[in-house]
Amino acid sequence: MIESCYWKEELKRISTLLRPVAKPSRWTERRHCIVERDIMIGFFIVRRLIELTKVSHKVRDFQMEVYSTPSRGKKVTLLNRGDLDELYDFTKERKQTKKPFYLSNQFIHAYMSFVTQDKSRNWDSMFVVSDFDRNDCIWRVPISVVRALFDLAAHDYVYSASFTYNAEKQDYDISPT
Repeated sequence: MIESCYWKEELKRISTLLRPVAKPSRWTERRHCIVERDIMIGFFIVRRLIELTKVSHKVRDFQMEVYSTPSRGKKVTLLNRGDLDELYDFTKERKQTKKPFYLSNQFIHAYMSFVTQDKSRNWDSMFVVSDFDRNDCIWRVPISVVRALFDLAAHDYVYSASFTYNAEKQDYDISPT
C-alpha cells in the first residue's frame, strides 16, 4: 500500500513546472525532454492513484477535453513517425472528452509524443499516441487540461470508502468517496 501524499507532492511539482510564466526560459532540447518526461510520469502517477483507490471518483471520472486528429491512412513506423503532416490530417482535428485512465495509457504506452509551446514560449499542448492507436489518430492534450488533472489528483484525498466482495474477481470492489 502506498502513502499517496508523496506521489501527490510530485504531481504538484509537475503542475507548477507547467504553469504559464511571464518570461519563460528559452527552448532547449533538455528542457523539452524534462517537461515531456515529467508529464508522462505525472500520468503514470494518476493511473496508479486511481488503481489503488487513493483518489475519489472526481479524479477517476474527470472529463478531459482533448483533440484527436485522424490518420491519413499511411502506416506509422519507427522510420516515418516524425512526418506528422504526412501521417495525420490536422485540418480534421476534433474535440473529444476522455477520462484520465484512457489518456494515462496513451502516455504510458506512447509510441510517439512531443510537447509544443505557444507564441509566448509557454507550454501549450502535448501530442501523444500509443502503439495501439498510432494508425488511427494522434491526440493533442492541452497543457491547461494536464495541469487541471494533476492539480485535482494532487489535492484529492479519500476519506471514506465502501467495500463490496466481488465473487467473480474473488476480491473486493472499493468505491472511494
